[in-house]
Amino acid sequence: MPPVLRRAARPASRLAVLVAVLVGVLVAGCHAHRPLGPPVPTGATTLGGPAMTAAPPPGWQAHVNVPTSQQQAQDTVLGYLKKTLGALPAGVVFDAGRYGSAASTAPCNDAPLNTHPPKQFSATGDLKLPPGLDAGKLIAQVGDVWKSWGWWVLQRDGMSKPNRSGFSRDGYELHIEVPAVPGPPNITGTSPCFGHDIARDDLRFPTTITAGA
Repeated sequence: MPPVLRRAARPASRLAVLVAVLVGVLVAGCHAHRPLGPPVPTGATTLGGPAMTAAPPPGWQAHVNVPTSQQQAQDTVLGYLKKTLGALPAGVVFDAGRYGSAASTAPCNDAPLNTHPPKQFSATGDLKLPPGLDAGKLIAQVGDVWKSWGWWVLQRDGMSKPNRSGFSRDGYELHIEVPAVPGPPNITGTSPCFGHDIARDDLRFPTTITAGA
């Protein structure tokens, strides 16, 4: 009998080990989740297109400033959009009229609904250009402007080109690109993720923005 009992025990032992390993993997995956705030960009973004594979330049490092209120997130995005417009030729205007509203607040990282996920604010609009201003040259200029602020800037593959994505050191992002169909360039500003408990939908965000307004 003892030899029979030992042979029967080995398969059960292997099954127990397998179960333990699977449980460990699942637990580790759960603990790896970060509820707030984008990590230091590593070359991937889900906003506006496919993942990017470029790495940030040497010495570039983000210090994410997680918004403490919806108003702070909106004001910072608005400030970066105005600052961008202020560095461009006169007459360039941010216009979200055809979108109905420039602003949106959505769960971060495609989080499931009804799970109280962190939120992220974004604002999108077209850049209306004065006659004679080339959209492709303007987009390249915008990228140079963001670089001059110390941002990490790159052009994404697999998207309509030209395009530029700019990542600030405080965790905010700006993206500009030509549309797939003929039309003006569109630009999006987005905030770091913040707690769902401070998200609001009653704060105004302008549909038209100029450098001085």
